[in-house]
Amino acid sequence: MQCFSAWGDILFCVECGSEDKVYGHLCKNCLLSKNLITPPDYIEVHVCLGCARVLSGGSVWKKMAHEDEAATVLAAASKSHVEAKELRWEVPSFPADKGEHRVLCTAISMIGGEELAIDFEIGIRIRFQQCQSCSRQSGDYYESIIQLRIDDLSVKDAEIELAEESALVFKMVEESSDENAFISKCSLVKGGMDFYIGSTPLARAIANKFRNRYGAITTESPSIIGMKDGRDMYRFSIAVRLPTHREGDVVALDKKIHVVESSGKIITLKNVSNGQIVRLSPDAPTLKPVAKFHELKDVVVVTHDKTTIQVLDPDSMVAVTLRKPPYLTKIGETVPVVRYDNVLYVV
Repeated sequence: MQCFSAWGDILFCVECGSEDKVYGHLCKNCLLSKNLITPPDYIEVHVCLGCARVLSGGSVWKKMAHEDEAATVLAAASKSHVEAKELRWEVPSFPADKGEHRVLCTAISMIGGEELAIDFEIGIRIRFQQCQSCSRQSGDYYESIIQLRIDDLSVKDAEIELAEESALVFKMVEESSDENAFISKCSLVKGGMDFYIGSTPLARAIANKFRNRYGAITTESPSIIGMKDGRDMYRFSIAVRLPTHREGDVVALDKKIHVVESSGKIITLKNVSNGQIVRLSPDAPTLKPVAKFHELKDVVVVTHDKTTIQVLDPDSMVAVTLRKPPYLTKIGETVPVVRYDNVLYVV
């Protein structure tokens, strides 16, 4: 172990008289005989019973390991010798069960430029309580409503049609660090889905994501729900109107079948006959819906060559030969088809 340089003019250990180099005013042996680290008999870690967040620093609920908080609490509550520098604790994994746990923890400090590790058995008490977020969620608290809408969407089709968007809402809520990042409830309604969000900033971030990714049109409407500290309190309804034509949908442009490649302020289409890409406004009068992406039928492939593909008609189960889209380079056991003007198309 390296030694500290001599302290002042003291060139020997004041306790045993050793003339070895001293740590402050004690030699290595005498210093190590002292209580270099004095931890508390026990510490407490508070864990939310609902979401397992940990109360950090006694004031902020965080998504973190309870062992990490225990290490922080130990470092703040422990006393150390003046020569023991940069004290930190390592706390091994243990279950976050209510009550006191006897845990073998390791105190690590710097002595004379080297690390010294000392093990202590510490009582760590897990206390369960409810964080503010879970308390609000259990009380159906919400600050904003995200209203996902598509024109002419029925209630029975909303869950399937908005599956991707619904997953995105839940993902953003799950990944948010906002204390009120939760969904009080969600419901299927005519035209789409409603999500009751605990945080207005998070709801706005979700709306912005839909606007940037899908070209959605968003509008926000506030309503006063009361007063607090002399100020009006608001709840917001944020309407998110998604494009009518979605990625994977099949449409007819001038009676020619196309698959929607992307949607937004400009819609990108691919012609199923020649693979040609077309970009235009989704409000183009010659653009007609044929089938939603979830309405396409997968049919069995009988055989195929460079230009044609033989499949079983989904209605008659008779083998029919169709033109193979030029962009369809890999053929599996089934392919999606759509019927338009009594003609079957591979899409």
